[in-house]
Amino acid sequence: MSDKLSRLPLELVLHILSYLPFEALLSFGVTSRSNYHSHILCLKRLRLGVFERRVHSMISCLQAGWATTDQVGSYLDEDASRDYFVSVIQPRMQPTIPPLTGQTTPVALSKDTRRRIPTTAVPARARTHEQMIHIQNRIFARVVNRYGSSLVKLEFMAYDLDNEGARVLGAQCTYSLRHLALRFEHPHIRNGNMRPSTWLHPAPSSPAWNLLLGIGREPHLGVFGLETLVLERAGITPWQLTMLVRRNPRLRVLKLRTCLGAQPEFLDWLGGVERTSEKEGDAPVPGERLETLWLEHCHRLLSKPVGEFELLPDEACDAGLEWVRGLKNLKSLSFSECLNIPTEYVERANKLIWNIPEVIPPYSLEVTSSFIEVDPQLR
Repeated sequence: MSDKLSRLPLELVLHILSYLPFEALLSFGVTSRSNYHSHILCLKRLRLGVFERRVHSMISCLQAGWATTDQVGSYLDEDASRDYFVSVIQPRMQPTIPPLTGQTTPVALSKDTRRRIPTTAVPARARTHEQMIHIQNRIFARVVNRYGSSLVKLEFMAYDLDNEGARVLGAQCTYSLRHLALRFEHPHIRNGNMRPSTWLHPAPSSPAWNLLLGIGREPHLGVFGLETLVLERAGITPWQLTMLVRRNPRLRVLKLRTCLGAQPEFLDWLGGVERTSEKEGDAPVPGERLETLWLEHCHRLLSKPVGEFELLPDEACDAGLEWVRGLKNLKSLSFSECLNIPTEYVERANKLIWNIPEVIPPYSLEVTSSFIEVDPQLR
């Protein structure tokens, strides 16, 4: 079969391989050197999640919309877009049981009486948050180092991004990557010393993000071809986010959730507010090409509280959010779960000034409840 495929044009081979499930594609890649290169070129879209428990992976997959409840237990993605979903489970560490008194190695059976010696069960020890981040990024780096040069769409679920993951991402996906989603928000995970409040705030700021910007000591690294960027619970600063958006002029979709960089410093730049120099005034607004901007669960969008917004005149009823006016091509804007922005304030500003086709207010007046049921025995 391999010999027959080798006679076909590469475009046709890649089209045939696109119908293979992920496991079959990997198996094909180890059959020969040429097939190895073909299977790498075929992998265009990848979703990678690294967790300690399978149930954590399943819930995160559902919340991100990667699969439905019927598909979540399967590793085969029947979607027409052929996005490959890989879930890597890193089980908890098994501690070494100390040897019994007078013995050099732990034993479970007594050789002379063949009866079980009672021992105290030692539960598996959960990794610390920092240890898990290191493991997640190490696995991410291995995958991207192999397939990154051919990837067009990449989504990564973990707890945070570190230097190892960012460096490989900036080295292997410099110009080819079009869609990047980094999802670090998983409120259902409460392992060991991990507090529930961890997921309510952005991750700590980190210089690792500089490796995606093409600055500093490694200017050859970076991601510069993005059209879609999704960041959830990202510790990227306003300045780093500004540089990342500036280095990706083809960006059309920007979705930020619980993101440190979603602050007035970045938003005013994005909408062209307070551009002082004459050169800046003639230049296009940085976010002019954006069609979708979602700012969800971000609580530092305003430099000061809105106050009595009902008293604002119609021509200035968007005080504090004037940057929205510069986003002329915006078709969808979301302030979902943004606590310090009143729903009525957003709706009035859009009706009188912005005229954006779709605006998602901070909170809907209609309360709906949705639940995800998970088997408690599942681990």
